[in-house]
Amino acid sequence: MEHKNFLQSKEFAEWRRLCGDEVVEVAGNYMVLKHAKRGCHAEIAGAVFSDAAAFASEVKKVAETTRCAYVRVRPQLLATPKNLENMRAAGFKPAPRHLYAENTVILDLAKSEDTLLAEMRKQTRYEIRHLDRYPKLTVERMQASDNASIQAWSDFAALQAETAKRQGFIAPSADELLNLREAFWDKAILYIAKNEGKVIAYAIIILSGDEADYFEAASHEEARDVPAAYALQWKIINDLQALGFKYYNLFGIAPEGDEHHRYAKLTTFKRGFGGEVVHYVPAHDLPIRGLKYRLLNLYERAEKRRMKW
Repeated sequence: MEHKNFLQSKEFAEWRRLCGDEVVEVAGNYMVLKHAKRGCHAEIAGAVFSDAAAFASEVKKVAETTRCAYVRVRPQLLATPKNLENMRAAGFKPAPRHLYAENTVILDLAKSEDTLLAEMRKQTRYEIRHLDRYPKLTVERMQASDNASIQAWSDFAALQAETAKRQGFIAPSADELLNLREAFWDKAILYIAKNEGKVIAYAIIILSGDEADYFEAASHEEARDVPAAYALQWKIINDLQALGFKYYNLFGIAPEGDEHHRYAKLTTFKRGFGGEVVHYVPAHDLPIRGLKYRLLNLYERAEKRRMKW
């Protein structure tokens, strides 16, 4: 599970450029420079490298030419004791917040439908097997190139903003989501769940190589009255198998045993589909400007306690 995914794709880099970030290449990876009022830092999400020390040396060399206080790296490496020790020895320090799905669930799509169902939690399997009880619940797939796509993505953005307000998380802006559509084009698929013809839930899937990732979602409160979330995921799984994808990454769960994490409820839902729980090396910081980094680190730790990241 250490293969690259969309976080190190040219489409992801283009998305961040469209959103106003500067993107540079370093050691075979895309580094995104984030400029904020508190100061500049850089991020390398899903980083792929074999030698942490050599990677850190290259990153630091490039980062020192910017005004960034630190570079935050979330490697696409499993969180083994050896990998964690290599990060520490290379000068990285554990970051105060996560960066793109460092704990996740990945389904093996090579398995048969019967095997996938057998490996699901009992409640999840029940909901999927009884979807025929809801004949007016339908799921549609919309490519970016479809004529109605722009309006559908705009509607998704509006509903996600409403969902975020209701559930207490920070959603991407409408501009960010429309930029995502433009950058990934038909590698970003919008799934739409309807009940009696009314849209009640959405999901955005990103395709990259042999993996697909469940990246964003939104729902009306009335989606709770029918198994819309299960219908969406089962349709996605079936489509991905038909298209020949090997893996489906449900993209982000709470750390093991953290019942108060903001992903806790999502974790129960996602783990219900079975699959392999994968823990990547968590986000680590490479300090570039010592004093500035320490001040920003203290600020983020305070924010983490407040926001329950």
